[in-house]
Amino acid sequence: MEPYSIIYLNGLLLTIFVVFFVWRYKKETSYYKSLLELFGDLDDDWFESIPTPESHFPDHILYSLFQNIYEQNQNKRREDHFSQQMEHNDITSWVHEMKTPLTAMKITIDAHRSNELAQKLHTIWLKIHLLLDRQLYISRLPTLDSDLLPEKLEVGILLKEEIRELSTWCMEKNLAVDITGNTASIVYTDKKWCGFVLRQLLTNAIKYSPTSGTIVINVGSDENKSVIVNIKDEGPGIQAHDLPRIFDRGFTGENGRVQNNATGIGLYLAQEISKKLHIQLDVSSVVGKGTSLVMIFTSTNSFEQIRQSLL
Repeated sequence: MEPYSIIYLNGLLLTIFVVFFVWRYKKETSYYKSLLELFGDLDDDWFESIPTPESHFPDHILYSLFQNIYEQNQNKRREDHFSQQMEHNDITSWVHEMKTPLTAMKITIDAHRSNELAQKLHTIWLKIHLLLDRQLYISRLPTLDSDLLPEKLEVGILLKEEIRELSTWCMEKNLAVDITGNTASIVYTDKKWCGFVLRQLLTNAIKYSPTSGTIVINVGSDENKSVIVNIKDEGPGIQAHDLPRIFDRGFTGENGRVQNNATGIGLYLAQEISKKLHIQLDVSSVVGKGTSLVMIFTSTNSFEQIRQSLL
């Protein structure tokens, strides 16, 4: 056989081998490439996006493994969701059951208003009532969007209702509440949830105010026609390094450690609800001189835009 024939034959075989190798490599790796592209952006239903393999081995084995992982994960999520739902229902039921004896206690206290002991018990009752009420709002937080009913409300009326609710606590500490500014300002928000946010801010102001102090509430506006409610107390103030974290869940800060009864939940709830209500919360504080908590009802929020479109 001629040498060039051997070279030609070997070259032909080598070419066929290279072509076959490239084709086989692409075929074998195409499925894995599609998986890599998919796993770059996973969501809860990631398995539904996985392509069905064409070859039985090893693609189908890998597909079956992913299927088992997905099904086990889904079963675990369903169990966790059911467990959380049961816990949520138990807590809600417990809160409602606790409200019954509290209501009976309130009726008894109201019937003996002139009694000094009854007046002291009323403050204790109020604190228990506020804690249970907050727990009830925590359980309702996941369904907040479906519970909103925006309406035009006068800021002064909102403030007076919440101050009246907390009046016993204010009297126990001999606190004065001074409301200034344009209390006739109108905001478009949900009364129940906005009232809860105000209650949390006022509760914080009362808790940290010194005995015989004054809480000043000013209602104003800015150049953007946003209504601003500023609640200022005369408490110990907040350290500068604590300010960025006061709306974090569970954060109590230095003042909370001194008080020993802070949970770090109230302001967190106020912030989360305010986001849903399109209310901006802000805080400023000077150590030793007090803290200002500000609610800004922006005129550009979606509630107000919807209302304006209906006019």
